[in-house]
Amino acid sequence: MAMSHGCSRFGHHAASLTTIYLSIQHGLKHTMSYNATIAETKTSCSVGRYKGMPAISHRAQSAMYPSVREMFELASHVPNAISFAIGEPGFDTPRPMIDAAYEAAIHGDTHYTPNRGTAALRRAWCQYRFRQDGIAYEPEDNVIITAGGMEAMYLAMIATLDEDDDILIPDPGYANYFGQVQMVHANVVPVPLHERNGFRMQAADVEAAITPNTKALLLNSPSNPTGAIIEPDELAAIAEVVKRHDLWVISDEVYRAFVYDDHVRCLSIASMPDMLDHTIIVDSFSKTFAMTGWRIGCAFGPKAVIDQMMIMQENVVSCVPGALQMGAVAALEGSADILATMIEAYRTNRDMVVKAVQQMPLVSCNTPDGAFYVLINVKDTGMNDHDFAVRLLNEAKVVVTPASGFGSRGQGYARLSYVGTAEDTAEGLRRMQRWLESL
Repeated sequence: MAMSHGCSRFGHHAASLTTIYLSIQHGLKHTMSYNATIAETKTSCSVGRYKGMPAISHRAQSAMYPSVREMFELASHVPNAISFAIGEPGFDTPRPMIDAAYEAAIHGDTHYTPNRGTAALRRAWCQYRFRQDGIAYEPEDNVIITAGGMEAMYLAMIATLDEDDDILIPDPGYANYFGQVQMVHANVVPVPLHERNGFRMQAADVEAAITPNTKALLLNSPSNPTGAIIEPDELAAIAEVVKRHDLWVISDEVYRAFVYDDHVRCLSIASMPDMLDHTIIVDSFSKTFAMTGWRIGCAFGPKAVIDQMMIMQENVVSCVPGALQMGAVAALEGSADILATMIEAYRTNRDMVVKAVQQMPLVSCNTPDGAFYVLINVKDTGMNDHDFAVRLLNEAKVVVTPASGFGSRGQGYARLSYVGTAEDTAEGLRRMQRWLESL
C-alpha cells in the first residue's frame, strides 16, 4: 500500500498571502455566527440578486463553509509548502479494494442498489462491529450504508432533531458539525473541552450544558481536532446522564481504529448498559481504510430510526453505488493488514510531533490518544491562532489549521495533522522550530 504525501507540499506559483487573502475576502464574506454561546468562524458566500437570475435562498447564502478551507486556498499558492492541515490518511487505497470494485463494475454492478445498502456490505459491517464491541446489530434492521460519514451524520441529525431543538456539541469539535446543525435548523449548545485533562469530555460538563430543549448529544472519540479518547469510566458516567435526561447520542466513531497505546481503551457508548436504544453510531471507510474519495459511510442504530433514515436517504442520494460497496466489502475482509500498516506509521509520526513540539519555544501540546491530530497551544506567541497559521505559512512554508474554526474554545490553538510521510513530517517540524526560534 503506497503512502502518498498526506503531509503534502503545496503549490507551484508564489503569491503574496496578503493579496490572496484579500482576493478571498472580495468574493466571500467572513463573519462570526453566534449560536447559543459558541462562536464559530465561518465563510458565507453572499451573492444577492443578479439581473436575469432569481434570488438564491437565504438558507443557502447563510450556510457555513468551514474556515479550515481558507488555509488550503492560501497554501495552494505557496511553492513547496509542507501541510499538516489535511485530515485524511496519507496512504492510497490498497489494490484489493480497487480490484473488487473494478470486477464488480465490469460484471454489471452498475445499477441502483437498495436504499439501505447491499446485503453483502451490511452483513460484513455488522460482523466487523461485533468483533469491535460484541454488539449484534442486525443487517436487515440496524444499519444503513450512506454516501460517506457526513451523510450519515446529516441523516442522523434530521432523524432526531426538530426545528429549534438543542444538540450538545464538543467545543472544540469538528467544524462541519456546526454547519450541519444550522442546516437542520437546530441549535448548537457547546460542551467545553479542557486542555488540563487532555480535552476529554466530562460527564459533569455534559450535565451542566443541558437545556430544556436539549434533544441530543454528539460524541466524537477519538476526536477531531484534539485526538482525545473519552476514558471508559467517564463514558459510562456520560451514558448515565444521557439516560437520565432521555437524550439521543450521535456517536461519531470514524477514527475508532486509530488508537496508539496499549493502555488506552476506546469504547463505543453503544456498548454501555441500556444505551443501544439511545445511540446512533456514525462510521466511515474514509479514514480506517484510506478511502476518503470513495464516499462510503454508515449508521448503526435502533430499527425505527434507521427505517426513517432510509426514507430520507431516498430523497437525498437514493443509494450508494454497488461497485464501490463491493470494494468496501473487500476492505473489511482485509482490514487487519491495512490498519496495522497505517497505525504503525501514524504512531511514529505522533511521537515525533509531540517530542518536537515539546522542544520548541512558545508552544506546547498534550500527547493525543488517537485519531491523527494534535492541538498545539500557541497563546504564548502573542498571536491569535489565525495570525499564527498565516505567518507560519508565509514565513516558514508550513501549513497548520487555526483551531478557532473548531469552536470558541479552539481560540489560541492550531491543529496539526500527522498523516504524511516521516520525511515530510520531520522537515515540517524543523521549519516550524526554526521559525519559532526566530520570533
